[in-house]
Amino acid sequence: MTEMIWLDSVDSTQDEALRRLSEDPASLPHGTALATADQQAGRGRSGRVWTAPRGSGLALTLVLRPGELPRPVGHQHWSWVSLVASATLAGELEALGVPTHVKWPNDVLTTDGRKLCGVLAAVGPGDSLVLGMGVNLDHSAGAPVPTATAIADWAPRGQVPEAPELAERLRDAVLHALQDWAAALPEGPEPIDGTAAAVAGVVERISTLGRRVRAELPGGGSFEGEATGLGPGGTLKVTPTTGGRDDDHERMTGREISAADVVHLRGDVHRGGEDSPQRPPGE
Repeated sequence: MTEMIWLDSVDSTQDEALRRLSEDPASLPHGTALATADQQAGRGRSGRVWTAPRGSGLALTLVLRPGELPRPVGHQHWSWVSLVASATLAGELEALGVPTHVKWPNDVLTTDGRKLCGVLAAVGPGDSLVLGMGVNLDHSAGAPVPTATAIADWAPRGQVPEAPELAERLRDAVLHALQDWAAALPEGPEPIDGTAAAVAGVVERISTLGRRVRAELPGGGSFEGEATGLGPGGTLKVTPTTGGRDDDHERMTGREISAADVVHLRGDVHRGGEDSPQRPPGE
């Protein structure tokens, strides 16, 4: 049984895990979880910081040592971990009555395009990965931004799990999913792409694929194109239609993006999900 460390309040569960690992890399074994319902300075991509009122969200961080899984995972596959976790969280939240899909690389959205959950992985000391997850529980006091939603907006009344209960459920689901993923990885040193059987379930949940997107790049600039698949390590393959480099080869073969803010164009409905509710019940 892995340890669950419940924190009454913290700046960031991910930062707290990194601090503890820096002091003693052996202090948090594989699978240790840190969680809180009062995170004051959560981590986001590109150095962003976000806050939420106490009790409105669950912050959960898992300390992972991929080399200690029943089938050890090499560094060439580590970039898939956040994608595996995102797909797993989407499935668990869907089981609670929330229709979900995953926007590459790490956002769990509802079928109306609002954000329910985010995932962020960081490399830690002692050959560890520190996987942070934030889930919106209840925005009855008001959503922090119009593009956010919460479990309580969708789940039947009275069926929103308590934060500690949900933390244990999500921890167990992610750890089991990572074990299954590791067991299915092919032999060899090469990174896998989205055609590998080990990530078929992940690819199925990513609604970014097959749609037109706008990629806003970290160094500035953007371009639009069609997201056609996942490359080695889970990069996003996009065939540019506007704003790309003036290169015929690029337009034929596409670009691979490892880091970008990706905006879905033409809506956010899950592929094949036309029968899914587009707004929460009662809205």
